[in-house]
Parts: sequence; C-alpha cells; structure tokens
Amino acid sequence: MQEQSIELLLGRIETMIDLIQRLKDENADLRGRNQNLETQIQELQQQQEQSVTSKEELEQENQALRVKQDDIKARIDTMLSRLDVIE
Repeated sequence: MQEQSIELLLGRIETMIDLIQRLKDENADLRGRNQNLETQIQELQQQQEQSVTSKEELEQENQALRVKQDDIKARIDTMLSRLDVIE
C-alpha cells in the first residue's frame, strides 16, 4: 500500500517536472519573441524619428527655396519695370 502511494507520488512528481520543463521552454520562447518585438519597436521608433527629421529638413529647404523664388520674382519685376521705363 505504502509502495503504491510512493509510486503514485513519484508519478505526480515526474508529471510536475515535465510540466515545469515545458513551462520553462515556453517562457524562453516568449522571452525571445518579446525581445524580437522590442527590437522591432525600437527600429520603428528610430524610423519615425528619422522621418520627422527628414520632414523638418524638407520643410526648411522648401521654405528657403520659396524665399529664393520670391527674391527672383522681385528681381524680375524690377527688371521688367526698368524695361517699361526704357520703352
């Protein structure tokens, strides 16, 4: 009787050990997947920051070009008005 109880207890212990090992393996897998996701999140954040920087740089360049364009228009208008005076 006592021997059966011990065998039953050993069987339960082995089952628990197997379960613990499977849970450890699953946990390791989840850690790896979590690390991959964190890496992807960091990459996306860096891309977003670079996009914002690129957008700001493009907006600044666009504004500088508009200033140059306005300057050129003013010069052309001045030259045209001089031509009108000559004619």
